[in-house]
Parts: sequence; structure tokens; C-alpha cells
Amino acid sequence: MFDTLRQDFRRNRDPLVRLVLAVFRFGQWTVARRTLTRRCWTVPYKVLNLLVIRLGTNSDLPRELNCGPGLRLFHPYGLVFHRDARLGRDVNAYHQVTIGRRDHSGEPVIGDEVTLGAGATVLGPIVIGRGAKIGAGATVLDDVPPGGRALGPRARVTGTLLETAE
Repeated sequence: MFDTLRQDFRRNRDPLVRLVLAVFRFGQWTVARRTLTRRCWTVPYKVLNLLVIRLGTNSDLPRELNCGPGLRLFHPYGLVFHRDARLGRDVNAYHQVTIGRRDHSGEPVIGDEVTLGAGATVLGPIVIGRGAKIGAGATVLDDVPPGGRALGPRARVTGTLLETAE
């Protein structure tokens, strides 16, 4: 837990973001250790989650979320991540990002080094490839290849970064 939190802190300088990530990683630690069933951890975690994450930033970061190290939050307000979503390493998320499911068939998988723009929505059993960029206000319902970009209200993939650089 401490190595992951240390990587998160290296990527985030804002004290509020660091506090949110500390509470989130503490929740993950309690789930991994199965200590949340004990009363000594249940009440402190629920109080911290309510005061810091829910009321302080109006966000929903469930402790069951599978999230790699190096999560970077820019303005951590209005974030909603589904508990079954999987986030890779070094994911950048701006404010009001929503990651959820459309149905019960599968969870969204966000690859390593993905950037999610402000107000982006990723829904469904989809895969966002490594290094992809999701534009601000984009609603992504289809897979995005590694290095791809998804832009627009009903996002369409505009190509990989390698193709646009040529």
C-alpha cells in the first residue's frame, strides 16, 4: 500500500488530492487485508470516506476499484468510478470523469498511461488501450486502440497518435 501511495504522491502535489488518494488507498488496503469486516477499521474508513471523498470533493471512488499505482487527479471534483472498473498505471483523470457500465456483461478496462479529459464518460464493457487520450466531454462507448484518441459527444476514434504524427 505504501509504495503505491508514494507513487501517487509523486504525481500529485495538491494536498486535497493527496488526502483523497490516501483515504482511497486505505480503503483498498482494508479490502485486500479483509480487515474491513472488523469494527476497528469500518468506522474510521466510513467517516474518512464520507468527509473527505464524498462531501469534500463530491466524488465516488469505491474501495473495491482495481486501480494501478500512479493515479493522477487534476481537480478531483465530481469523479465517479464504478467499483468493477479496472485502471492501469499512471492514469490521468480530470474533473467530472465518469467510468461506468452500460449493462451487466462486463467492466470498462482503462490501460496504462491513459488521459481522461474533463467531463469524459467511459461506459460499457470496453477497453481503452495504453496511452490513449479521451477528449473533454467525450462519451466513449466503443474500444479505443493503444495510442488512439476519442473525441466528441458520441466519441469516435480519430486514429492513433503514431498515425497523426506522420
